[in-house]
Amino acid sequence: MLVLSLVLLMLLLLFIGMPIGFTLIVVGSLGIYMVGGVTAFNGILSTSAFSSVNGFSLTTIPLFILMAHFISKSNIAKDLYDCLLKWIGHIPGGVGISTVLTSAGFGALSGSSVAATSIMSKITIPEMVKAKYKDTFAAGLVASSTGTLAVMIPPSIPLILYAVQTETSIGKLLIAGVLPGILLALLLSIFIIFTSIKLNNKTNKHPWNEKWSSLRTIWPMMLLVVFVLAVIYFGIATSTEAAAFGAFGALLVGLILRRLNLKSIIESFIEATEQTAMIFTIVVGGHIFAYFITISGVGQSLITSISESGLSKWTILALIVLFYLILGLFMDLFGSLILTLPLTFPIMMSLGFSEIWFGVIVVLLLEIGLVTPPVGINLFITSRYTGISVQRVFYGTIPFIGILLLTILILIIFPQIVTFLPNNM
Repeated sequence: MLVLSLVLLMLLLLFIGMPIGFTLIVVGSLGIYMVGGVTAFNGILSTSAFSSVNGFSLTTIPLFILMAHFISKSNIAKDLYDCLLKWIGHIPGGVGISTVLTSAGFGALSGSSVAATSIMSKITIPEMVKAKYKDTFAAGLVASSTGTLAVMIPPSIPLILYAVQTETSIGKLLIAGVLPGILLALLLSIFIIFTSIKLNNKTNKHPWNEKWSSLRTIWPMMLLVVFVLAVIYFGIATSTEAAAFGAFGALLVGLILRRLNLKSIIESFIEATEQTAMIFTIVVGGHIFAYFITISGVGQSLITSISESGLSKWTILALIVLFYLILGLFMDLFGSLILTLPLTFPIMMSLGFSEIWFGVIVVLLLEIGLVTPPVGINLFITSRYTGISVQRVFYGTIPFIGILLLTILILIIFPQIVTFLPNNM
């Protein structure tokens, strides 16, 4: 009864607009006080703010965020899109496929769903409309695919956060997102080709000298990303060390290309600090809430009840998939991860599922929530930068949400797609 009352309080606080991090702190603290008394309350609250974020692995997050901001300020996304348009814009669906590949490439440079969606909305949708794509199709493609590819192709902040919360290898989890990201990009590209042939979209052909010259500004950043992934995959450096090199490399390349100045560098540090503070507040709240779940016995009771229910592991998996799809309708990705992992992660591990595989599936499921009302932040971002109504953007995302669900189904049937690279590191 106590847990149910606190869950209702949590929903109320979220409904009135309290940030998820502070909601978790308030509800978790109240629960600890009511279950463990003053001693437990004082003990946890006096140490959580430091102990929950005092980990070497957590420094990966601000470093990759800083790297993303340096790259964003360098306007590499526009150069990457222009380059891809010149190379593949002449094939059926080339403009749309360029959008998908730029999303994957910029995702590898940024790791942030929201940042990637806002930038890609401004760059790619006008070009697709010029190529006679329907504006709803163009907006739906960007809203649904850009963010998803950004959180699959390393570096991925949500995957790092999952790894930290579940004490899973950050390096293996980052590498695990590569093949699912490629699979998603392939499925999207196939759909775009068939749609473009049907609608007879416009194609653009460019001379070879323009194609080669378009590579001049993008190859340093892409080489940087390949290097960062390589040192993680081959065990040359930890994910934190790779992130530090990535941030320094992005700064250096931006200065060499004369895309960064003192003002943009300072802005990058400020924005990275603000974003890190937001994520770490959620981590602190999650730590307090997880402790409440532990001392209340809810987690263990839930695992025991499920194990004695007689349901197969696949039925339980289907229920958890449905749970995350519904949760994504109402909560942001970071909050959903922190709030639910203390309960769902032990259940999935007790059923024998891979922790690496489960991380990729959870992040993909919650990413769908970013393009579904009523929260659907990527819908609002795309609408804001294009002037297309939120309702029409959502209408355009429907076929792409179907592709996302198909990707998840393929990964459930063939989990080796996720685990192959991590297992061979």
